[in-house]
Amino acid sequence: MILFNKNNKNIYIILAVGIFIISFSGILIKVITAPALIIAFYRVFLSSIFLSPLFFLKFKDSLKHFLNIKPILVGFLLALHFYAWISAVQLTNVANAVIFIAIQPLFTLLLEYLFAKEDLRKGVVTGVILALLGSVIISFSDFHIILTRFYGDMLAVLAAFLAACYLFLGRSFRKKIKYIPYIYIVYTYCTFFLFIFVLISGHSFTGYSTINYSYIIILALGPTLIGHSILNLSIRYIPATIVSLAILGEPIMTTVLAMFILNETLTTPTIVGGVLILFGLYRAIISNKNQKDNELKENIQ
Repeated sequence: MILFNKNNKNIYIILAVGIFIISFSGILIKVITAPALIIAFYRVFLSSIFLSPLFFLKFKDSLKHFLNIKPILVGFLLALHFYAWISAVQLTNVANAVIFIAIQPLFTLLLEYLFAKEDLRKGVVTGVILALLGSVIISFSDFHIILTRFYGDMLAVLAAFLAACYLFLGRSFRKKIKYIPYIYIVYTYCTFFLFIFVLISGHSFTGYSTINYSYIIILALGPTLIGHSILNLSIRYIPATIVSLAILGEPIMTTVLAMFILNETLTTPTIVGGVLILFGLYRAIISNKNQKDNELKENIQ
């Protein structure tokens, strides 16, 4: 078993590897030709299958949590998130999709303000405004170029909002159990809802090319399981703020990969809007950290 401490630099290397692996998510989705619902279903279904032996060998006492209403709701929101996110990648540029999905932390802060009564300081508000301005710049340019791409942009924003919702709703439940049981239970319900969505849509579960299934397996093993597991490991040894800032590297890395692998070109509005969004996120995350640090000092005093 690998053990780390806060002064061990290896955990930062592992975090960087995790971000790099996650950065391939948009690339893999873009090259898969199956419908978005099929990709979403098999991505989560295979992840659940891969986790099943570990869950039943080490965490089967967590089966009782399947009866909790929260993981059912979180699984439903996660299913909607995956559908919206994968559809967005298929409809717009990978760069646009990953930049828009990155605004999820801002939605989380807004949900905390509205429902958890947490204050929004000046820096956080400034960050939100900058991110919104960047979003408008990218979306407005796409609206005038290709309406389909604009629709994809809006789906990416919706995916970011849904991600914030399932994280916000699930955080109290997440504190009660360990990481593996949590994601296994949520993924199981997510798979169930996606299965229902596929049935309603009329898409076939079979008949896709071998290369499509191969890419989906890589998507499930790589970005979904390994990448996000590394993030969960990192947050135990690295301050959450640093992990949050490191995640901002994903849209940058994915954009670079899309340029080399998919030959996508960056438009000026995407660059300008992307810079504003990422800077806004940085500002909001740092301001939120400073706010919590100041509150902690006041409580100690």
